[in-house]
Amino acid sequence: MFTKDRVSAVYLPPPIVSRRSSTALKTAKLRGGLFAALLALVALGVALLPSASVAAATPCGNAAVAPARLTLHQMRSSELCLINRARAHYGLVPLRYNPDLRDSATGHSDSMVVHRYFAHEGPGGSVDSRISRAGYLDKSVEGFTIGENIAAGSGHDGSPRQIFEDWMHSPPHRENILDPSYRDAGVGVARGFPFGGAGAAATYTVDFGARDK
Repeated sequence: MFTKDRVSAVYLPPPIVSRRSSTALKTAKLRGGLFAALLALVALGVALLPSASVAAATPCGNAAVAPARLTLHQMRSSELCLINRARAHYGLVPLRYNPDLRDSATGHSDSMVVHRYFAHEGPGGSVDSRISRAGYLDKSVEGFTIGENIAAGSGHDGSPRQIFEDWMHSPPHRENILDPSYRDAGVGVARGFPFGGAGAAATYTVDFGARDK
């Protein structure tokens, strides 16, 4: 299910760190579900979740501005800022910007817009194969855990702040954002909507990761 102007879905890693030899990374796939079903993220008004107050207290640049008025860099930076402010609010370490994860995330956002689909697996392969190909899981990596959030919205529904709030009101997305095991992240944003016809929209991917070397 999805609303016309805003959709979101989540990929979650297994509950334990996946530990593998570097030679297995080329073909291995993480066990666990790829949530192909689209999650409806309507404004639930969940007052018990403090995400709105976290975002309101931390503007993170132009986080509340619609995509048409922001550069891709501004959208990426604002989204990562909001994620790290939420982690700080809960006493978690901030996620380091990682260029390999950003490349993986950007490629996936671009792919969803160009090929008009909304899922974690597409022409670029599975989440772990994309992240591995981008260089994050190189031969020196002995163990890793990864995860991914995706979302898209038009107008103010596509602002970094609204995307963040939608994720924080969805338990599996929120779990990725507040997972204490993650250390790195990369945000990728593409202009446009996965299904077309949504005006000035943006499609977001955040790839999360941690590595043992």
